[in-house]
Amino acid sequence: MKHLFIAFLIGWAGFTLAEDAAEPNWSKFQANFYFKCTVAPDCIQAYGDLMSAPEIEENKFEAALYGMAHNGWDDATHVMRFYFKDANEYMKAGQVFSSSPAMAKFLASGREAGNEAQYQTLTTHTIMEGNPMGTRASLRWSIKVTDPATFVPAWSKMAAALAEKPWGGKAYGLQTYYLGNLGTITHDIWVAFNSPAEALVFLEEFPKTSEWQSYNEDVVGAVSLVRSYMEMTAVSLNED
Repeated sequence: MKHLFIAFLIGWAGFTLAEDAAEPNWSKFQANFYFKCTVAPDCIQAYGDLMSAPEIEENKFEAALYGMAHNGWDDATHVMRFYFKDANEYMKAGQVFSSSPAMAKFLASGREAGNEAQYQTLTTHTIMEGNPMGTRASLRWSIKVTDPATFVPAWSKMAAALAEKPWGGKAYGLQTYYLGNLGTITHDIWVAFNSPAEALVFLEEFPKTSEWQSYNEDVVGAVSLVRSYMEMTAVSLNED
């Protein structure tokens, strides 16, 4: 119980190492590695040690570690996300991590601790609005889209309207799965907030809106929900 409590404190507080920037420089590719961690503070420390290793730190990769909460049947507890501007940066990261002693140590220590890799995905930002830099929590909805021509404009209209509400998030977006679609999932919707408390207010308020009601009528048969969950920032590096 003590470890669980500490994990929530770390996840909710989070920390960021980022350069000041007026607007986000959105990545083209996002490599996502989901895993099950037995002792969250130890995993967070190990991740920090990995990313601060000289051969990795010098490359200033944009990356983050998130804790997952309220994710239902999914056994993953955390996800490491790496953000790449282009295919060359993606390839460079693969070369750096595959030859890094710190990466080998990170994987070995994880196995010894009983951590379990769950799955990997590769996604791209299809729609992105606002500025998520510095946010500490996000809501995510994994969905199956069968009719993009109907879903995308209807969701875009609703999301833009909700973003204008007093309780709207700092940023929102739609990610498309390139690889590792987990069966029925084709896209992820996300909304970013300064805190988990703000995310809970959003969850309470958006179903009451006329925009949500209209959206549901417009997308009948075009999209279905697969899962939903909250992410809490544990470590965020080189946000831009």
